[in-house]
Parts: sequence; C-alpha cells; structure tokens
Amino acid sequence: MYSLNLPVSAIRTKVRQEFEKHRYVSQLQVVDVLLYQSHAEFQETLNYWKQLSHVMKYFRPEEDPGARLPPNFISGFLEGRN
Repeated sequence: MYSLNLPVSAIRTKVRQEFEKHRYVSQLQVVDVLLYQSHAEFQETLNYWKQLSHVMKYFRPEEDPGARLPPNFISGFLEGRN
C-alpha cells in the first residue's frame, strides 16, 4: 500500500512504541478515547486516506534528530515554528 523505505522491523518497533507510550493508563474513560483514536488511525491508514507524509511523521525523530517539539509555546514561537 505505502512504499516506505524502512525495514519491517523498524515499523513494528514504532507501532510497539506507540502502544507502550500509554502503558500505564488506568482510567477507563481515557482508555476508551485511546482505543477510539487508535481505531480511527488504523481505518484512515487502511482506507488510504493518509498521504505518505502523514505516515512518515511517526518516523521523523529517527530520521531528523533536530526534529523535536519545543518545550513550551514561547520557545517554539521564537524559533519560528507554528
């Protein structure tokens, strides 16, 4: 479907990291929202509603070490990020 220039092991590792990010969530309402969001992401990907750049955004920190979120709004604003 998507022609990613990444090995399958890297994709599996990234999917696992996304799940592990929310490992210790125990509130039922939050779990429900996370399940809904993950199902929506999965369906959008399978229906090919995402472009290649949307899929590759998950792998951007590995490709570009300078790609990071600013610590707060003001520092991001001063750096020229939107």
